[in-house]
Amino acid sequence: MWGKNEEPALTEVLEQRRPSAVEAISNQRRKSVSSRGLTGASALTVKQSIFPIALVTLLFFLWGFAYGLLDVLNAKFQTALNITAAKAGGLQGAYFGAYFIGPLTYSGWIVRKFGYRWTFITGLCIYGVGALMFWPSAIYRSFGGFCGSLFIVGSGLSTLETSANPFIATCGPPRLSEFRLELSQSIQAVGSVMAPLLASRVFFSHTEPNDLSKVQWTYLGIAAFVFLLAVVFFFSPIPEVTDADMALQAEQCSGLTGYVDKPMRKQYKLMFGVAAQFCYVGAQ
Repeated sequence: MWGKNEEPALTEVLEQRRPSAVEAISNQRRKSVSSRGLTGASALTVKQSIFPIALVTLLFFLWGFAYGLLDVLNAKFQTALNITAAKAGGLQGAYFGAYFIGPLTYSGWIVRKFGYRWTFITGLCIYGVGALMFWPSAIYRSFGGFCGSLFIVGSGLSTLETSANPFIATCGPPRLSEFRLELSQSIQAVGSVMAPLLASRVFFSHTEPNDLSKVQWTYLGIAAFVFLLAVVFFFSPIPEVTDADMALQAEQCSGLTGYVDKPMRKQYKLMFGVAAQFCYVGAQ
């Protein structure tokens, strides 16, 4: 038995015991993240997240495939439309110009207003419309029409990328967030490699230099596949990811990585990451 002086001293020590790391994270989450608005996407197990992750990973393949076709189209249009290489670079300008404009304007707004499922469907529909626009552009042999078509395609793809990356990062166990992103982006690389191979050996093989009919049929097939995929997304049981889910995921990840929320101007790791991505794309 404790003496009269020992019992209060022990009680004081127990009260001052520092909580464990798990308790600290749990307490912090209860204080800062309300359970209201949670959909469960951030709490899915690996098995439960396989289907939605696999379906969204198809979108990574789509924009990798579209990017891989750019150089092939450049070479094709230089010959068929008798334009310079500098002018053919307008195709890439139109495509990546949409990437610059989309996320800063309508893409982010669609995600915040309607959620990830409808952003996927909207992006696919925009992509499909852009692919269909290749048909009249090829008929009239209009280089401006092709640039406009690629701008619409890029608008749809930028909308998909704005939503697909955070969805992949959030849908599933937090400890596997980086792995899911790397896996999905590896499928994007597969699409970038497959596109020029298929274009040179299948899509545009055995054609006259000035013939653009294969371009018409290629993008018509792409449009059909994209619209079909939009229907699949409409009927598939994809979990919605809310701001509450992303906040919960962020706090769980911060407990593992030691991330501290700071003003944007002090997010040096983010700035270095952007610079690294710039160099990576330039090297690619």
